[in-house]
Parts: sequence; structure tokens; C-alpha cells
Amino acid sequence: MRSGSFALATLSCVALLACATISHAQEEDPSDKWEQRGDLVFQTMDSGNCDDYQVVEGDEVWITHAGHTVEDQVQFDGNGVEPLKFTLGGGTVLRGMEVGMEGMCVGETRVLLIPPHLAFDDPTKRFSRKPVKAGSTVRYQITLVDMIRPGSLRYWRTKLWTEVGIPGVVAGLVLVWALYAVYQSYRKTAAKRPKRKNL
Repeated sequence: MRSGSFALATLSCVALLACATISHAQEEDPSDKWEQRGDLVFQTMDSGNCDDYQVVEGDEVWITHAGHTVEDQVQFDGNGVEPLKFTLGGGTVLRGMEVGMEGMCVGETRVLLIPPHLAFDDPTKRFSRKPVKAGSTVRYQITLVDMIRPGSLRYWRTKLWTEVGIPGVVAGLVLVWALYAVYQSYRKTAAKRPKRKNL
């Protein structure tokens, strides 16, 4: 009886361990997390903050990225910790990167598997030097560090500071103050004028 109970208990433990292992493997398996957008396949690693905007074409974005070959996992591209700034849809980066970034939120990280015709075999682009051999599918990990929507208050505030600078802002404030002073002086002068009596 004891040996039978021991064998039954051992078998139960093995079955539970196997179930836990299979369950863990299913949770870790990223195959069910991959999404497809046309010929591009991507996976969201971190969802980020989607309370404000999701990236669309025309937005100014700042990203960190790293590009690897799928075949041998050799890194051929990356910007380290200094974010790369560009306008989404402007053709600054690979077409596959732009397609895969649409809908991202600030803080979000995605892994993109970019087919050759959206990467370095793209017929719409000219490359002085291709870092990978022809016909290569490449893997990019991209994190959206920040973004600005053109036309928003933040967009104009940032544009003012970056393009006009502090001296320009100070000059603008002085001009506004001068115009306000002229307006107040005119009001005071108009108030002192005697009112005409109607005949």
C-alpha cells in the first residue's frame, strides 16, 4: 500500500510539474504576440503611455533603436542612448520602420521583422552603402522616447524655443509690452478729450 501510494504521489507531482512547465512555456512563447501589418510583422514588448497621442504620419518623434540581421543576429545599426529625431513618414528611416511605428505610444517598445523590400532592398530608396546583403530580413527594436503632434500647443512652444531662442523670446515680449504701453497711452489720451455735445 505504501509503495502504491508513494508511486501515485510521485506520478501526481510529475504531472503537475509537466503542466506547470507547459503553461510557463505557453506564457513565454512570443508567437501568439506577433501582429502583422501588410508584409511587416511586429511585437509590442512594452506598451508605454497611451493617455495622450498615438503616433501617426507627420508627427515629430524621438526614438532609440537597434538593428540586427535575422540570419546571424549581428548588429549593424543603432543610435545608443542619444535619441534619433525625425518626422514619421518623411523618409528619413527605413519604410518598414515607419510602417511598424504607426500607433506607438511614448515609452512603448516594439520589435519589428522587416522584409527586404521594406528594408534595404526598397526600390523607392537609394543607399550609398547597404549594411546587409541583398534579400535580408532585418530585426529592429525601437523605443519611442518622445513625440510632438504638429499644431499642438507643445509643438509651437518647442518651435518657438528651438528656432527663435531666448533672445527672440525676450524681443517678442518687449514688443508686446511696447504695444500694450502705446495702447494704454492712447486710452488715457482718449479719456481726457472733452466729449462733443450733440446739437
